[in-house]
Amino acid sequence: MSPTMKIKSRIRAVQGWIMVNFGRATGNQHLEAKGMAIRSENDPGQRAEKTGKMPRS
Repeated sequence: MSPTMKIKSRIRAVQGWIMVNFGRATGNQHLEAKGMAIRSENDPGQRAEKTGKMPRS
C-alpha cells in the first residue's frame, strides 16, 4: 500500500471515530452507525478484530 493510501485510510478512520463520538453525544444513532461502518472499513485494527486475524508488524 502506498503512503498516500495509508494516509487517506487513516484520515477516513479518524473521520469515522469523530462521527461515532458525535453521534453518541447527540443521541444520533444513524450518525453513530455510519461512523462505525467507516471506521471498520478503514482501520486495520478494526478489520483484524472483525476477521479474527491480527495484522503483521
